[in-house]
Amino acid sequence: MVVSVTGARVRLGLLGPLQVVRGDGPVVITAPKHRAVLAILAINAGRPVSAERLAEELWQGSEPAFARKTVQGYVWRLRKVVGDVLRTRAGSYELDGDAPETDAARFERLLSDGRHALRERRPEQARASLGAALALWRGPALADVPATPAVRARADRLEEARLLAVEAALEADIELGATAAALPRLRELTRVHPVRESLHALLMLGLYRSGRQAEALAVYGGLRATLVAEHGLEPTPAVRDLHRRILAADPALIPAPIS
Repeated sequence: MVVSVTGARVRLGLLGPLQVVRGDGPVVITAPKHRAVLAILAINAGRPVSAERLAEELWQGSEPAFARKTVQGYVWRLRKVVGDVLRTRAGSYELDGDAPETDAARFERLLSDGRHALRERRPEQARASLGAALALWRGPALADVPATPAVRARADRLEEARLLAVEAALEADIELGATAAALPRLRELTRVHPVRESLHALLMLGLYRSGRQAEALAVYGGLRATLVAEHGLEPTPAVRDLHRRILAADPALIPAPIS
């Protein structure tokens, strides 16, 4: 998010430790609860957040006697950093939703652009958008912000979106013929996410296109065994269909060159 503070530009970043940059340099917010308030307001940019809700987020049922007054003090200090874009509205606080975006919003737009390009069979454009999206990350989302319910929920959603971006980027690599680079990363990710079927399907497809049909079938067998043992479920119809097509050496799995 970019805002004006007496002529200086301020940028807020959520894709890693909470980042505040004003003008040419970073602004360090040392107090964890100050970071939490700023993060909660950024998550809810354009919507008022009451002092009571901020207190509930910060202390989660163990609010001190003067919680509301304490929250007012936190906001007063933060306003010195982000300026009058942080507004007070009848006992609530609001970060201007019309100000330029957070890095998270830019990431989500680039992710959407990349996935759309994949659907349109434009893998080079997809890879460029997804690479730019992933380059915005500096570490785990909101890494140094106390894990209030709102912060934890937003961080979880951002991390899931990050994994979607990684998946889509690997899919673009496979469509571009860069399977040698994609396969080691896919093997690592399927170990970390042993029941994430979309990753296993990409690994199966990449192996098959690399001439390793038996390995692709083995990946399916391992996925199915894990799903059945841990959840009593079969793979989805789409993954079963991919397995059937690999077993039959369906020539359509090797696409025509992209013009």
